[in-house]
Amino acid sequence: MGYQIRFYYKSRCDNSFSGVSATASEASSFAQNVLTRSNLDAWITTGSVDANNTTLTVDFGDAKTITEIFLILHNFKAYTVKYWNGSSYVNFSTPIAETTNTATTTHYSFTSVSTQRIQLTITGTMVANSDKSLCQLVATQSIGQISAWPVISKPTHVTNIQKSMMLSGKTHLTRNAGGFTCELKVKILSTSADLAIIETLYDSVDGFLVWLCGGSTSQFSSVRKGYRLEDLYLMKCMDDYVPEFYEGLYKSGIKINMKLGEVVT
Repeated sequence: MGYQIRFYYKSRCDNSFSGVSATASEASSFAQNVLTRSNLDAWITTGSVDANNTTLTVDFGDAKTITEIFLILHNFKAYTVKYWNGSSYVNFSTPIAETTNTATTTHYSFTSVSTQRIQLTITGTMVANSDKSLCQLVATQSIGQISAWPVISKPTHVTNIQKSMMLSGKTHLTRNAGGFTCELKVKILSTSADLAIIETLYDSVDGFLVWLCGGSTSQFSSVRKGYRLEDLYLMKCMDDYVPEFYEGLYKSGIKINMKLGEVVT
């Protein structure tokens, strides 16, 4: 399959703030920043060197099933990610063990495991002996990748701009950090596997992660906000599921027009 839109369950790291820790001498108090689901803040060490073999550990609280790891906006050249098997940290079926990484956002898939903890160990930065930084660590489970190519309609970075007129005659503007909304449209969707994914999304209570780029930015004429590797949004359906067969023909497909909005929880 190509790089169509991918969907994932809500990160298993969510609600694990008390279970995040880093090497004590290297800004452990900021480690929880990797769980804020924001690229506007980050975990950043202080006075770290590569030889420290800095570790970041996330405890989910109880066992969770995961099939994917995202490290979003980081400066790691050499590192490993392992999971706790009940007695020690071990490799995933496809080991995550980088030595010459150059990407600032990395994604890994592996055979599903049930684990309570994962541990990231950083042994080198892109610029040697730099402080380590990471915006988001996401551990999740795949919902699926649709084979269709829906139209991504009305992609909007909502900032809730408020306007007020000053006595000087100038306009005062305020806005928040913003969220993301969009619509996914397919005129006729008949693939059973795709429709099962759509139904899962509409049934979701906790929300789901949406990766519009599907893992590649080379498919776009230019890399724009919303379609970058680091743009992984927690979203929910903002409309009801209406499985209407195209022109009432039961042997035909279903018209899809999903309205998605980024959510806090």
